[in-house]
Amino acid sequence: MRWRHPPVYRPLVDLSTMEERHILVTYRLDRATVQEMCAQLEPDLMSAIRHPTGIPHLVQVLSVLHFLASGSFQTTVAMASGMSHPMFYNVLSRVLPALLKHMRSYIVFNHVEDLPTVKGDFYALGHIPNIIGVIDGRHVAFVPPAEINRCTETGRATIL
Repeated sequence: MRWRHPPVYRPLVDLSTMEERHILVTYRLDRATVQEMCAQLEPDLMSAIRHPTGIPHLVQVLSVLHFLASGSFQTTVAMASGMSHPMFYNVLSRVLPALLKHMRSYIVFNHVEDLPTVKGDFYALGHIPNIIGVIDGRHVAFVPPAEINRCTETGRATIL
């Protein structure tokens, strides 16, 4: 009779040895925010576990943050995190609901009544009109809903 031992997970990610710049590039958050987020999500991840994975909560959260920040494929992020694709899928399905539960702590949207002031402030800063917010200093392409399928001469989309 062979004894079956639980798999030993050897994390490839160690936040304590990473430089701050590398953390910002990889996860789009600073070290303190990542650590705070991991501490905040730990109770949710503990209660969501039906069977222990052997993967530390920090590694679970970091791998999902890397997936969201990079826009890469699950398989690629799983390999970079040192886990199989099915295991990463399980981690993703546990961490995403926990992140959604706490997203209001980290994501803030402007109120509609504040938009004229925000537009004016951004225009004063960079002379670019109609800017209502920024995301991580990156350009993000928004795809219009399917009902919007043509533009007028002014460049404004119309709903048909």
